[in-house]
Amino acid sequence: MVATARIDSIAAGGAGVSRVDGLVVFTPRTAPGDLVELSYVKRDRLGHGRLTRLLEPSPDRIEPRCRHYDGDRCGGCQLQHMTVESQREAKRRIVADAFARIARRPVDVAAVVPSPGAWGYRNKLTLALRWRDGAWRGGMHRWDDVDRLFTLEECPITHPRVVAGWRGVLQEGRLLPRAQELRGAVRLAGEELAFVLEGGKQWPHAREFAALLVGFGAVRWIDAAGREHDILDRGTPRPAVSFEQVNPALAERLHADVVALVHELVHEVGHERGHERGHELGHEVVGGVPGITSGSDAAMVIDAYAGVGDTAVQLTALGLRVEAIELDREAAEHAARRLALPSRVHCARVEDVLPSLLPAEGVIGVILNPPRAGVDARVCATLEAAARSGAAPRGVVYVSCNPATLARDVARLPSYRVAHVQPYDMFPQTAHVETVCLLVPER
Repeated sequence: MVATARIDSIAAGGAGVSRVDGLVVFTPRTAPGDLVELSYVKRDRLGHGRLTRLLEPSPDRIEPRCRHYDGDRCGGCQLQHMTVESQREAKRRIVADAFARIARRPVDVAAVVPSPGAWGYRNKLTLALRWRDGAWRGGMHRWDDVDRLFTLEECPITHPRVVAGWRGVLQEGRLLPRAQELRGAVRLAGEELAFVLEGGKQWPHAREFAALLVGFGAVRWIDAAGREHDILDRGTPRPAVSFEQVNPALAERLHADVVALVHELVHEVGHERGHERGHELGHEVVGGVPGITSGSDAAMVIDAYAGVGDTAVQLTALGLRVEAIELDREAAEHAARRLALPSRVHCARVEDVLPSLLPAEGVIGVILNPPRAGVDARVCATLEAAARSGAAPRGVVYVSCNPATLARDVARLPSYRVAHVQPYDMFPQTAHVETVCLLVPER
């Protein structure tokens, strides 16, 4: 079916939203304010559209910078055809809509914190590798046909050193394993590059390949059976394959904001205790906060999905004791090397460890920073049980890269109210948005 429609907003996946005869239609590569001709099909009470003609462009519409965006229908970015200002407003509305529809908690969502750079910010690029015309080609999927790949020639949102690193990998591609397909990722880890290859049963030329790479400090191979092999390790300061934010400049700001939120919770507790007893408590003032002692008696923060421990390290600098939980063994070991007793790192699933830490007196805050799937239901159940027992943490700081799963998990925490919602433009040119949400127990 063909229709003319005005685009109202942007949906979570980046498609424009319009209404055709009462039917909600999602059309990729459109912008709010566009008047478009579209073709669409109806599935599951929704319309799925395709832009056929732009009749009246939105004031927010611009020419995409990347040649692959329109030319190859690249699925890596979804919003390059919009100004960065309109992208941020779209993301703010996506977060607000998720809280209203899924969490059933309409909230005021702050303006999105901009990224220091809208281009060249990504420190990691993952490509699918296919053998074509006697050589390995690195490519990405098309947004409208995920089974089809195109060869990547440029990626303006990625750091130039990462793109150059990929060119070096493909230049020595003759030495990669022979398989039907492979998958690789180049990441800028500190001052050096790291390459992780997935797939293949044998790699006879692995060390020769690694020796030819320029500027790489780590090469790791995860074979077809899931076994990990360190091909090259020049002692990069951070684990090569553990999860880290791809926008380090804005990630630093986000981590600082998370620490500041926890610090505010500490201040509240310290002042309350001081008022209750009429004098400063504890043996010393830590971080300028009365009533919070250091050492084994220090107030505790639980840092769940702690990664390599960046946030935990900042919290211990405030004199707080941190119980960090991280499933990835390499990241957990790295975090443990950075933390001193009485802080600890648990290498386990959050849902398995959290019930042993809550409920408990003296827990100032819980930080949740899960993957896109959100937290396990048992995590929310543990936090709810702590609230019902009267020993809830003073606040839960939830860091999310998926507004839908964030809102779902907030809905599972009826004993906590939403005190603060702050989105971050961690992924400019894409529809993804990072959000920090502060939840405090109902008193």
